[in-house]
Amino acid sequence: MKNFLLRGVTVLALTTSLATATATAASADGGTGNTSSAASTYHAAHSTIQKAFTSSIASAKSALQAALASATTGAQRKSAHAAFKAAVQSAVATRNAAVAALGTPPTKAAPGSSKPSLKTQHGAIDTTFRGAVASAKSVLEASLSTATTSAQRIAARQAFQAAVASAVSARQSALAVLRTPPAK
Repeated sequence: MKNFLLRGVTVLALTTSLATATATAASADGGTGNTSSAASTYHAAHSTIQKAFTSSIASAKSALQAALASATTGAQRKSAHAAFKAAVQSAVATRNAAVAALGTPPTKAAPGSSKPSLKTQHGAIDTTFRGAVASAKSVLEASLSTATTSAQRIAARQAFQAAVASAVSARQSALAVLRTPPAK
């Protein structure tokens, strides 16, 4: 049960970091055309994604160590390793989706060109959303495969619902930022 709760917290942390990264990616260049500010915003968002990923991996490692320390049977150790693997896969998928949503680093714009099209940005937001839902689903499947009681299965589904709700909220926030006209 302890491992399960740690996995749920990890999913929530990943989804929250994804929401931050998605909103940052959607507003990377507020229409100013200033390449240096767009580049610094891009690098700050990329750094945030990497920090969230590193934090998620560290959290998964500490959860693994705690689970292994309290494990008394081989099945418990196997379950702990499976939970760790699921958490790492979820963290990698979330990081990759967030980096994909960020797109390529901004470069010096050619005369007459501007920021990526609305359609491109919308596609990146949707890709990030689908990645977050897929990560939540993989964690749900891993949690359900190791759950032994009805309470654990219910908690797994609730964690999944919370992660999906957070991903929906992040997507809506990013789309709202995307629809906001740039300030002049």
